[in-house]
Amino acid sequence: MADHVMKKYKAIVEKTIYVAEELEILAETERQAEELLDDYCCGEHHEVVKIVEVDEQEITVDYQSITSSEELGVDEFMEYRDNLH
Repeated sequence: MADHVMKKYKAIVEKTIYVAEELEILAETERQAEELLDDYCCGEHHEVVKIVEVDEQEITVDYQSITSSEELGVDEFMEYRDNLH
């Protein structure tokens, strides 16, 4: 009899992703452009603000943890085993 039983583990990984976004803002004045930029940074999106490029610079894992486990049922185990070959 096998000592180990295949289990399905669930985990949480919290990440911080640092990106640089290049924006194009259509505005009549620099002050208005700055206000639209402030709105964008607060999560408000206007159609006059367009994302031109996104550069993902760094990903940092802040936290990771196994949160639960459960034994695989017969059908799940057979599907897993069949996919190995």
